[in-house]
Amino acid sequence: MSDSQNTDSTQNQDRIILGIIFAILMVFCTSVMDGIAKWLTASYSIVSIILIRNTFSLPIAIILMLKTGGLKNLKSDRPLLLLARSSLIFFAAGSFYAALPYMPLAEAFAIAFVAPLFTTVLSIIFLKEKVGPHRWAVVGTGFIGVLIILQPGTDTFQIAAILPVIAAFFYAVLMIMTRQLRHHSTSSGMTLWGTIATVSIASIALILPGDAFAWTLPTGKDLLLLLGMAGVATTAHFLTGQAYRYAPAAVIAPFDYTMLIWGIIFGWVFWQEIPEAHVLVGASVIISSGLYLIYRESRAKNKKVQDNLLLENSTPPTG
Repeated sequence: MSDSQNTDSTQNQDRIILGIIFAILMVFCTSVMDGIAKWLTASYSIVSIILIRNTFSLPIAIILMLKTGGLKNLKSDRPLLLLARSSLIFFAAGSFYAALPYMPLAEAFAIAFVAPLFTTVLSIIFLKEKVGPHRWAVVGTGFIGVLIILQPGTDTFQIAAILPVIAAFFYAVLMIMTRQLRHHSTSSGMTLWGTIATVSIASIALILPGDAFAWTLPTGKDLLLLLGMAGVATTAHFLTGQAYRYAPAAVIAPFDYTMLIWGIIFGWVFWQEIPEAHVLVGASVIISSGLYLIYRESRAKNKKVQDNLLLENSTPPTG
């Protein structure tokens, strides 16, 4: 192997390591954001938290949009899909935050890990992707893991535990919509429209009856926490882009599951929460299923690349 090849290999490894570091920091920031949300749900309505957090995020999203191409980022040739995606963010965040007062943080994280399984099922319907028997079996196993955590039909089952499942479904739909929009809208444009839609829907929701929609003016300390939520959310968004820029998705995606570690740590430190055995067992099943899906997808992509290369090399020259 030549010196130039050794240098290229070393640089590639360094980029992958840097991508992994970004991924770990991204998951940490996301975990901090959700931990702050759980803390604030004890005193504030879900709508108030979402509204104030996204109001703080709005100037950051505008600056990001202006620095990455300006007003042209607001354009999309699929406006209805963009509007649907932007609106869904409110419901994804709201359903997850609504579960946090009623269950341990780590348990909510573990249930939400079912999102990639929903994505696999939805990709068949909306993206016309083919899913073989192996992936179907893995998806089914993952949903069994959810049932292990939820334990329906037992005294430990609570309705609130379904909320992270709903949030995971909404998140999966968001991922499908994002993939459909990737050639029709920019990342900064989707971020800004999503923030605008979330602020708008949350503002309208304040007129609805019920404690979940009541407006509560934050105190000075809690206002700082909400500002912190906006800061770590924006940082997590940036780190996500950087992670996938420096390393392949198959390398980055498994680190999403380190969120469970942070959930256990934050839950124990701030709320004296200790996950029960069935939660850890169910989480292990869901995580194993998710990792296997990542492995299968990575292998399928590598095979496709190799087949294309083989086809190119076997094509006889013309002329």
